[in-house]
Amino acid sequence: MSLEQLRGHFYWLTSIVLRTDLQPSEAVIELSSESARATLRLVGIVHARTDLADPDGGFVAEVAVRELPQHGPWPAEARHLLHHHDNRCVLHWLTISGPSEEVEILAEEFSED
Repeated sequence: MSLEQLRGHFYWLTSIVLRTDLQPSEAVIELSSESARATLRLVGIVHARTDLADPDGGFVAEVAVRELPQHGPWPAEARHLLHHHDNRCVLHWLTISGPSEEVEILAEEFSED
């Protein structure tokens, strides 16, 4: 199930697993609605920040994945991440926000199941 198929539904952040013991590191995030589920995988974590009020997950208002270019300007809202960029590759910037959740992950690769 993709993020596009969750659009228009209420969904929850079900789990976040950050694996820094792997080489390269990875994050696996699960989102679910009453009738659907999406799994997001980010590999080669460059930056991760989470602020979760409820460890069991919560309602998600918005999920966005933006591709940040290898060369050329980044959007103004991503400038705070620029010091993580080394022009080695395109980076993927995942943001999840909700009433009591905020997640931000910057990684080299992104996929969804």
